[in-house]
Amino acid sequence: MKYGFFSDVHANLEALKACIIDFRSEKLDKLFFLGDAVGYGPFPDECVKLINEVASVKLMGNHDYAALGLMETDYFNQYAAESMGWTKSSISRKTTEIMSDFDIQYAIEDILLVHSSPKEPEFWHYILDMDDARESFDYFNQHLCLVGHTHRPYIVYKDESDEVFLSKQAEEELIEGRRYLVNIGSVGQPRDGDPRSCYLIFDNEKKTIRHKRVTYNVKATQKDMAKIGMPDYLIERLAVGR
Repeated sequence: MKYGFFSDVHANLEALKACIIDFRSEKLDKLFFLGDAVGYGPFPDECVKLINEVASVKLMGNHDYAALGLMETDYFNQYAAESMGWTKSSISRKTTEIMSDFDIQYAIEDILLVHSSPKEPEFWHYILDMDDARESFDYFNQHLCLVGHTHRPYIVYKDESDEVFLSKQAEEELIEGRRYLVNIGSVGQPRDGDPRSCYLIFDNEKKTIRHKRVTYNVKATQKDMAKIGMPDYLIERLAVGR
């Protein structure tokens, strides 16, 4: 079985459509969405509908949580708060109904899925450095924990000596005795300096994970964001993946 894990679409329909085409080309058996369907981008209804159709499991992200009125936007920076104001006034009742059924976390086989962090998932902690990663291992028991939230893909593992390492491999073989914390990257708002969409493929037979990058029409998304009056900063950052 080959599983696909994707996250942080952020209402970027161009990016989502490009990734769905890639999912099919990779012949993935099942898809899992790790949260943040909405926020920043111009097509929240369309993206939520598509995610609901293609993903077997859907998780809640902090932007989805805010769009449903489950948290205040004081937590957001000014750009995120401004875009969330537009999102909340624009999404349909059907979209809110779909997102209301998203899970906070989900476990499959020996894998934990969560949007932000295995530590207090509903508090939306960020895993930004190796100290954060090291602490995170105390909050899950599975072989593999997959997260999104920061929009920056990485693979961190903890070996039998309890040492934590950052992998530099594009594709990682999952080794017995190690535990893994993996950020799967972002479909709609990459922030690692690469503007291409990013998602994760897990091959259950080969026991490998790899990040997959997908090119999409960034300029089309920027044009649609400008039409709805999104801040220039949010529009411009898409082209540089920051």
